[in-house]
Amino acid sequence: MTDPTADEVRRLRAEEKLSVRQIRARTGLGRNRVHELLRGVPPPEWTRRPNAKDGLRAEAVELRGQGCSVNDIAQRLGVAKSTAYQWVRHLPLDADDEAAARRRAHSKVMTDARWAAHRAARDEAQAAAHRAAAGVVGVLTERDLLLLGAAIYWCEGSK
Repeated sequence: MTDPTADEVRRLRAEEKLSVRQIRARTGLGRNRVHELLRGVPPPEWTRRPNAKDGLRAEAVELRGQGCSVNDIAQRLGVAKSTAYQWVRHLPLDADDEAAARRRAHSKVMTDARWAAHRAARDEAQAAAHRAAAGVVGVLTERDLLLLGAAIYWCEGSK
């Protein structure tokens, strides 16, 4: 037994070349139901959006092949960086390239400059905490260290 609703939806798509929105308006069905019934039925040509940026995409792939970064590609083509990235993410930059080595070196310099103050402050705070702890604990004898080591070993086995 065939579903008359499914047959009607497929007929509207195949014979009358209607879009999903038009089929929904005629049948009163929901979007998901219409898509479910149209599974396997190709959309009419007039409903497909043209790919206006296919030329730019091809140019982006060519520029990436020449070793340009995503930022350079976006700037040259006048598109967003995220768009340029989507177009060329499957094409990595040549890792052996001299420009890639320069980019890595520059990136390291910039990273070190950005985080140097943070790292220095972190290291100083850590050293201060160690000094404070050493002041509280005081001098430990070999006997103290042996007892602490034995207690730690003993506690480890009770887990």
